[in-house]
Amino acid sequence: MNFELQPLTEPGKKLVVLAEEHAADFATRADQHDREGSFPAENIKAMQKSGLMAAPVPEEFGGMGVDSVHDLSLCMGRLGRGDASTAIATNMHLSSAWAVNRTRNAAVAAGDAQLVTATEGLLRGIGSAALVTCVLGTEPGTDLRHPLTEAIRDGDSWVLNGHKIFGTMSPVTNLFFVAVRVPDEDGGYRAGIAFVLNGTAGMDVKDNWDALGMRASGSHDVVFKDCRIPEASLVARGEWGTLSGQGLETGVFGNLGLVAAFLGIAEAAQDHIIELVTTRHKAERLSVQRVIAENEIDLATCRAMLTRTGMAADAYAAEHRFSVGAPDELHELHKDVQCTKTVVNRKAIEIVDRALTLSGGSGYLTKSPLSRMYRDVRAGPFMQPFSPNEAFEYIGKVTLGLDPEIES
Repeated sequence: MNFELQPLTEPGKKLVVLAEEHAADFATRADQHDREGSFPAENIKAMQKSGLMAAPVPEEFGGMGVDSVHDLSLCMGRLGRGDASTAIATNMHLSSAWAVNRTRNAAVAAGDAQLVTATEGLLRGIGSAALVTCVLGTEPGTDLRHPLTEAIRDGDSWVLNGHKIFGTMSPVTNLFFVAVRVPDEDGGYRAGIAFVLNGTAGMDVKDNWDALGMRASGSHDVVFKDCRIPEASLVARGEWGTLSGQGLETGVFGNLGLVAAFLGIAEAAQDHIIELVTTRHKAERLSVQRVIAENEIDLATCRAMLTRTGMAADAYAAEHRFSVGAPDELHELHKDVQCTKTVVNRKAIEIVDRALTLSGGSGYLTKSPLSRMYRDVRAGPFMQPFSPNEAFEYIGKVTLGLDPEIES
């Protein structure tokens, strides 16, 4: 029996089959893109053509209608087996689409006709493969709760200035969701999300991504200098410096998708090393069997935590289909997500490390996929939110019933 995670819904089953087919194709080019540090735009086009890039979009707007967080995460896990850079880029886009659909549902329930029109326009754009999205949240010298990129009102426009980093998917994105701060009348700030079309004057997507791993993710810097957008292209997102309910919801899916991608790397490493030791007739050695067993035990742990947390996220989303849940409930769910993220990130690194060690010198060569996996898997711990130190603080505070805000 194969104990890999399986989707729970019918739309999710179709999605995972698609992801597996794409992953097999992407794996044939992953090494080349890793060496070149080039973005696999052809992968994104292929997923647009198959409909995978519109997975969370309702069928009425041209999508697959996959609303299960669990199943969407499994999609990222399958893609991660073939090309982890493509997986985390895809997660950036799909998490945005999922959040837009959640916002649309809430707007329909609230009778907010303007927001319904805006969100349905975005969903149609994603469903028709006209839009590829990217979230720009990370900045140097601050955290996700305190964006320094600023939006200043100027007549019927907003003017943006700031510098974003880790803009994964940016080479092919045509609509950016930008976390900003907006000055208020009291001398403080409010948080907001600006919608910026690629090519807008004053916006510069730098071709500067050069990292140890995830080299094909296109995680370039994006700089805004007197970038003017229409008044309607900015929406409020709670208080600046706090973990908003919508932000926590989006973080749940975004994080689980990323976690699954790193599990996918570990699964691919285990498959690779099993094939390697078998063809080299080393599988009969007790020492080899022990390492394979350790990896299998860790994979079982990771899969159990990921599927449990994914099912909890689905239960939350079903209960709060048209609204954001209470802060305490959201923090409990996000605490579980952070626990899952911490365990899977650690175990995935250990699994790939064992596989590389067991491979001998061959795995250390650049031509071995283990070489790429070894570098890619190390990106997991610093994926936001949260970094390891922040995660421990957050988990501890929520568990102890303390104010979960992280110290700056």
